Amino acid sequence: MITPTTKYKLSQQLITDTNPIRSFSYNASSSTLYTGSESGIISTIHLPTNEVTIHNGEDGGGSSSVNELLHDHHITALVSNEIFYVTGCKDSLIRVFDVKTNKRLFVLKGHGKPVTSLSFLKISSDDNDSGSGNDYYVLSGSWDGTAKIWNLNNGECCATLDGHENTVSVQGLPPPSTGGSGKARFATGSAGIATGNSISEYKIRIYEVTSSPSSLSVTLTSTIANDHQGPIRSLSFDQKLQLLLSCSNDGSVKLRETQSGSCVQTLSFPMEYRDDDFGIHFQQQSQQPPMLLDVCTNHNDSIVACGEDGNVIIWSISTNEVDGTNNIETQIIPHPNCVWKVLTLPNNDIVTACHDGMIRIFTKDSERQADQSEIQTFYDQVKESNQKKSSGPSNDEIAKLQKWEMNYTTSGKGEGSVQVFNKDGRAIAAQWSAASKTWIEVGEVTGQVGGDSNSSSGGTIAGTKYDFVFPIEIDVPGGGVQNLQIGYNNGENPFVTAQAFIDEHMLDQGYLAQIADYIRTRVGRDGYVPTIGAEDAGASSGSGPTPMDYTPAPSPTYQHLPMKGYKSFESGADMKTLTKVSKKISEFNTALNSNLSQNEITNVLESLLSTISATNRYHATRISDAELQIILKMMKNWSLVHVFPAMDLARLVVLHPDASSMNRSGFWVDVICTAMEKCEELLQNWNNVEGPAKVAIPMLSFRLFANCFRGGSGSRLAVESHLERILNLTDKFISSVNKNVRLAISTTLLNVSSHLKSSMKYGCEIPDLFLALVAKILNSGTYEAEAVVRTLVALGTALLVDDVFIQKAKPLTGHSLQTIANQHGDKATAVSTEVLSILS
Repeated sequence: MITPTTKYKLSQQLITDTNPIRSFSYNASSSTLYTGSESGIISTIHLPTNEVTIHNGEDGGGSSSVNELLHDHHITALVSNEIFYVTGCKDSLIRVFDVKTNKRLFVLKGHGKPVTSLSFLKISSDDNDSGSGNDYYVLSGSWDGTAKIWNLNNGECCATLDGHENTVSVQGLPPPSTGGSGKARFATGSAGIATGNSISEYKIRIYEVTSSPSSLSVTLTSTIANDHQGPIRSLSFDQKLQLLLSCSNDGSVKLRETQSGSCVQTLSFPMEYRDDDFGIHFQQQSQQPPMLLDVCTNHNDSIVACGEDGNVIIWSISTNEVDGTNNIETQIIPHPNCVWKVLTLPNNDIVTACHDGMIRIFTKDSERQADQSEIQTFYDQVKESNQKKSSGPSNDEIAKLQKWEMNYTTSGKGEGSVQVFNKDGRAIAAQWSAASKTWIEVGEVTGQVGGDSNSSSGGTIAGTKYDFVFPIEIDVPGGGVQNLQIGYNNGENPFVTAQAFIDEHMLDQGYLAQIADYIRTRVGRDGYVPTIGAEDAGASSGSGPTPMDYTPAPSPTYQHLPMKGYKSFESGADMKTLTKVSKKISEFNTALNSNLSQNEITNVLESLLSTISATNRYHATRISDAELQIILKMMKNWSLVHVFPAMDLARLVVLHPDASSMNRSGFWVDVICTAMEKCEELLQNWNNVEGPAKVAIPMLSFRLFANCFRGGSGSRLAVESHLERILNLTDKFISSVNKNVRLAISTTLLNVSSHLKSSMKYGCEIPDLFLALVAKILNSGTYEAEAVVRTLVALGTALLVDDVFIQKAKPLTGHSLQTIANQHGDKATAVSTEVLSILS
């Protein structure tokens, strides 16, 4: 490592709306810095004068042009050019504004989750003039695993690239030098997927675009997987080096060839670094490299990246004229808090966006540096922040802990849970043994047990002390953020801690890998978590106590429980069967003199059936709103004896990922409610209904409910929001004489249990309703073996949700459970044995 002789030093500190700055962009044509904050406010900074304008609606007299700048959520991405500035938001929307008037031109809807990355896309023109209409397309990446291309002339989505591994970063690249006009290239990076206790399959993808007056076609030309050692967080392009840059949670930046994406050089966080100005000294052997959140480049062969831990790292690359080798000088500029974004100005100054709400500019030019007193104040802020992160528990903090000799008055929350006690004036950690109902001392807490919860220190959550307390933000449906804290103790498995956190707060199971990775990178080296009280293997030996050799009892495992995933009714998606459905719909439409037009029957419906039949292409096909609405129109308007083909079609369509995506949740609420209304109408007119409707309507309704769980996030949200009503409806059909209805009901209960286990969310009436239905099925003596097995698995899965289900289930099942199961085969017997072991 070479430390530069001329360092970047603080030039300016600017503040906008005081909230954390999550995104920004510099517009060279107007010398304006656009910033977006966690409060959803855009601010503009005219850098020559440092004039700050905060567009919060208070400085524009309430005019619509100003109010349109307000966002409902964090502004997480922002790009600008001489015509537009574009924002990406955690509410999943992209907003396009005119740079001269601040008028909002478009709101681009299509992503199912927060937008995380934006980049302009240049398309080559006839005269190779890069400014001729080339910046009128923008790329977007999202948490929903897709990248999209948008036409900024009309606000339309031109292409969707799905199949990415969770969060997507995007970066436009120069158009190919050959191939004529209408060509473009861009890159995407993904955050990876969780497999077991690790995250992998983070990928760089290179795409080529061919543009015509009427359409864009996109071709994937290259994929590079797993050459980083952690999720990819951001991409950038170095104009001078003509290289693609990627940064990662592994603390490295990779320089890549733009055609293949292959790595030509890796820049890593230094093994050792000292800066006496900031009072910092660390060694990588004992400190995890920071998760790098953003990367950029300047015109002076410098690569700049910023970290979640507040460190900004600058690699200055120069070439030795004698032997042609590269020399790399490294500088680190620590900040008081997390740095979300970094960019460089045309004069090579560096701009950082910090979680403390400050915009800071750093320069090598002595004439632009701040005066020494302001620089010293910045140094002192960093030193104070570092001290908060590293200091141990104070005597006052220890005095507030529960006395060790009184530990018998407190029980642990579960096997292996950890609590901190005051033992003879020392903060010691103890682990709960459920088997012996005692606390077992495992070592002295060496980290902070109190202090600032926004730093990487310890603290208290709900009266429990932790070695580390980290802030976590969870997006909630409909916009907004749930601000939570997660406590972590040395020696715990990050995935176990993350799962307990998800269970406690009833969060989406999909957050598991992201939370575990966040804990692991904040606390210890990848693949290693330090034990309580033990010194790190790479550090000097300490005098702390040695932890006891204690291994918690493993959690019980079962062969058949819990239910994982969802069962569905997929048969009938072949074109032969769907043709029969189409003919029946046409026949009924004519008989009813329905309001379906001939175009809806011959074009819209046939297009839908064609898409549904191509099951092997579900990942690449789309279903239009018009195709969905034709189903709802039939379900709402057709009579009981005619509606079942539409219901059959609905239970198949919900299995298509685009049809059941989050932005379609409102449609599926309408479908589910209409199906329930048809069932209730059938019950009211039972004696007057003839034909197949008495079987078809409840059978297809419960198949629909079951398939809604198996569909996408939108259909799951819809069925979850009406779960109590569905269970009440189930009770009315549970004694059906038709075995297909019975199997559909048991499958619905099975999927309900799986959803309860994964989401950990339910209303107070759900346990009683659910268990009463299970008891009726098992005691009825009319359900076939497969339906009984599914019901038993549903019961066992529900018992693993929490103790509420266990306590309520004991009087409902009793000793007769095994006898009932034995009448339905070996699998039923095996499942019931596992259920009884949970109950006992």
